[in-house]
Amino acid sequence: MTVVGEHKISRFAKKHAASRRPLARFIELAQAAEWKHFTELKETFAAADYVSGIVIFDIGGNKYRFAATVNYELQTLLVEEVLTHEQYNEREM
Repeated sequence: MTVVGEHKISRFAKKHAASRRPLARFIELAQAAEWKHFTELKETFAAADYVSGIVIFDIGGNKYRFAATVNYELQTLLVEEVLTHEQYNEREM
């Protein structure tokens, strides 16, 4: 997968130092992946959910939420948002 929008991850990691290692690991796994569909993605990230066209990943032991649009045909993962668990819950209300 080609990850598009890594600047959003970097900006988030600057504000949330504890997220750096889990986010770097996420990017490493995503870039190495060649998912053909959501079921294969779930084999790598079991806690991922598909919500209204967006894949929501739980990162860092459920401390962070990573929202992305995944295009399996083009093999791209577009970073939409990176949030803390609390920020994500606030948006859900």
